[in-house]
Amino acid sequence: MTLLSKTSLLAMIAAFGIATAAPVLAAQDTDGDGVPDSAEPLIQTDPLNADTDGDGINDLKDKNPVFAANPIKADGAAAPFTIKEALVENNYDYAARKNATDHLELQVANSTAKALTGFSIYYTIKDNDTGTTEGYYKKLDGFSVPAGGDARIHLDESGLPGHYRANPNSIYKTSMAAKQFTVELKADGFQPVSVDIAKDKGGAEKAD
Repeated sequence: MTLLSKTSLLAMIAAFGIATAAPVLAAQDTDGDGVPDSAEPLIQTDPLNADTDGDGINDLKDKNPVFAANPIKADGAAAPFTIKEALVENNYDYAARKNATDHLELQVANSTAKALTGFSIYYTIKDNDTGTTEGYYKKLDGFSVPAGGDARIHLDESGLPGHYRANPNSIYKTSMAAKQFTVELKADGFQPVSVDIAKDKGGAEKAD
């Protein structure tokens, strides 16, 4: 944002309320986090998620609402799964047979004779021009990788079944700079696996 820092706007809303801190902004607050929907793009948070970065702290009370510390621990047995493919651009919708809007997508392969569940993900996005880094944590409830098979994780704003919501106001969507993603994926009881992904300069809001 240009006139107020992210921290300053959050402090004003917290101290004085929506009407005083942002009188020109509509007071609608869909996710109930205390930040009006129209102010969320200014602090780069998600208007449909009261805890944008997944760290357990409400966006209004979070000093940095788009950077969660990594809660994933490097413990457990050796991971019986691998990340076969990791995309943040050039995504493709195989069902519709057309290019898909750029988003974080992982293809996860399971080498065991049992389905794997209990996944969580932590990922960071670094803007290569400014050095700004965001960090997000999410439990992937309902995600399962079949025995001896593979499955795909999608983080986007599509609302499609099996897709997990990503922040629509993150630097992934708002910055045209090249970016670096670091992703850590863990299943309960197993060590995490990680992957780094480069995003070329350009927008992320359209299909390439």
